[in-house]
Amino acid sequence: MKGRVEGMDEKNTDYSAKKRVLLEQGLISRQALELIIELETELDFLSKQNESFRKALRAKSAQSPRMATKLRDALYE
Repeated sequence: MKGRVEGMDEKNTDYSAKKRVLLEQGLISRQALELIIELETELDFLSKQNESFRKALRAKSAQSPRMATKLRDALYE
């Protein structure tokens, strides 16, 4: 699961590099830059939220049994 998070960080870095190049070339308007910054902020928030949800899900999965009760009972008979 960590690989996905690291992959997302790499994408964020790629986006930042592309944005920097476009800014240096003067190809991004002020309005577009504001939108890009807003989207980057949202992407960062959602990435952190996703990581938090994954941790919570892993913690919850670790607490619950792996097999359904009926299945486990049938296997042990």
